[in-house]
Amino acid sequence: MKPLLIIIAILSSGWVYAQPFSAYINAREEFYVFDNGAINRLEAIKPLTYKVGRGAVAYIDNARNFKVFRDGSVTAISDLFTTEFEVSDNLILYKNSKIISVIDGGDVVLLSRLCDRYAMGDSIVLFYDINRSTFNAYYGGKITELETFLSLDESDFSFDSTVKVSDNVGAYINYNEQFKVFYDNQVETLENQRVKEFKLGRNTVGYIDINNQFKIFHKGQTYTIDPFPPKSFMVGDDIVAYHGNDGNFNIFHDGSLHKIGYYEPNYKVADRVVAYADPNGYFKGFYDGKEVMIDNYYPDKYSMSYNSIAYVNKANVLRMFSKGKVYDITSMSLEDMKLDYDVLQFKVGFNTFKMFYNGEFYN
Repeated sequence: MKPLLIIIAILSSGWVYAQPFSAYINAREEFYVFDNGAINRLEAIKPLTYKVGRGAVAYIDNARNFKVFRDGSVTAISDLFTTEFEVSDNLILYKNSKIISVIDGGDVVLLSRLCDRYAMGDSIVLFYDINRSTFNAYYGGKITELETFLSLDESDFSFDSTVKVSDNVGAYINYNEQFKVFYDNQVETLENQRVKEFKLGRNTVGYIDINNQFKIFHKGQTYTIDPFPPKSFMVGDDIVAYHGNDGNFNIFHDGSLHKIGYYEPNYKVADRVVAYADPNGYFKGFYDGKEVMIDNYYPDKYSMSYNSIAYVNKANVLRMFSKGKVYDITSMSLEDMKLDYDVLQFKVGFNTFKMFYNGEFYN
């Protein structure tokens, strides 16, 4: 494994966002990365696995070396030791045996030498340190102890059940059944009794309390939205979409409530966008506080990421909604397509990969 100081020196240029990124493996099993309009071949042999973040692409190559591509170059982080890794907007987390570390800008930070449970958002990591029996948060270069003397029982500290992370916020139910949120490097108790359900997005937590009240924590303030639990709800970045107990479909966005209509909605939330069928069955996107018409029917299948939605419509046209605008991409027969943040990657023919980002085509 490379010494920590060498890694820091290599990464010391800092995290300069070169978004958009995308990556693919071609028919020859070569590994390519799309980096802000340029396509780079990183490896002649396909990696064992790779993940695309907003500012980097991380991967384990064919020889089991963990590498990071950013700022136009590849850095080897560790040799043979990395067993897990995650990539987000701002962080790269990697695990060597039970040691977890994060690359945050130009810094490499050791979080724990003995950890078996963790979750990462865009700029936050919640993790359990076995040596110290403490539950901790990492955010903004600082490690904060949240709880101590926790039981080692999985049921007392279970991610996606009692502990959840998204973007810049974490929420959890502790061993005293208190519901707490970690936001802006502060811990706050939202409820002294166990909540029934909770979901997270950037700056935002939606939850149903012990009394079945529907509440939203947003940017440090808690709103009681409804005295009754919603029929369904989803949380994104500064967004909560929900089908209320009264039958109304509403979207809470950045402190304001938008009433969509009284009906049973088909809808999904991802990051900063809501995709849904309106009362007339039209396909709409909600972005930055506004509703935008996408199509005159609601498709069975579509992809969502960050600010974007992509799907193939009834006319066999690949269509994209991104940052409030609708684009018709191509009517050619597709072999494959995917969204990496707001980069739409699509494959036409046997081995032709194309990219669309912010109104521009790249190949």
